[in-house]
Amino acid sequence: MAELTKEMVQRRLEAVASGTYAPEISGLPGIVFVKMGLKEKGISSRAYSSKLKELMAAGGYFSEALLPTVLEKACRENGVDPGILKKQREILKRFYDSIPPELAGPYDKLTDEEVAQLSPEEKADRDKAIEDRGRQIMEYMQNFYTEDDHKVMDQAQQIEALERHLKANTAEHMARVHQGLTEILICARRSDKIEEPFFASEEEIEEFGQRNHQGLVALFTKWKQFKEGLLPDFFYR
Repeated sequence: MAELTKEMVQRRLEAVASGTYAPEISGLPGIVFVKMGLKEKGISSRAYSSKLKELMAAGGYFSEALLPTVLEKACRENGVDPGILKKQREILKRFYDSIPPELAGPYDKLTDEEVAQLSPEEKADRDKAIEDRGRQIMEYMQNFYTEDDHKVMDQAQQIEALERHLKANTAEHMARVHQGLTEILICARRSDKIEEPFFASEEEIEEFGQRNHQGLVALFTKWKQFKEGLLPDFFYR
């Protein structure tokens, strides 16, 4: 298992102290996030509220407040019982309560950025260990779940996919997407010139997403994590 080095811990401390973070994102070398100040938070808040007002006035999207009702109706129309989600939670609780400690949780505490700093040999060893561990987890799951459990999990996945689809068509979700784009525009900077924005426009971010969808997902995910204070494991030790 790869361990945090003193150098990695020091870099984490420096990132927190400086309010900057250099995420490891495929297709975006040299990007750095900078912490939002009061000015940036004001811009972000106005971007969300103005876009939400615009979308609600234009129509075509429903409010997240209606999501439970819309989801239940969609489930009925698709012949799926929404109560399956409660059964899924019960099965998952049994699973996580019984799984061996060595198979629970993440493989190690390293971030993507720290993994990128490992030597090729260390990366190869880590990848193999994670692959072996993943195989052990899959074998454990196959032996743990009963046939009825599998049916419940399959139906629950259908409901979750339906919920994601419906949520992506709410006015609030679209307003948050616009808000995220606005925040990235003002807080994603060039590592060689930290005062200069990394992206010139929303269109440039969207074009990047068309070329590299996974990279776009990583961009939004890592920005959200950074904005919210990074993951708890980042402050481990």
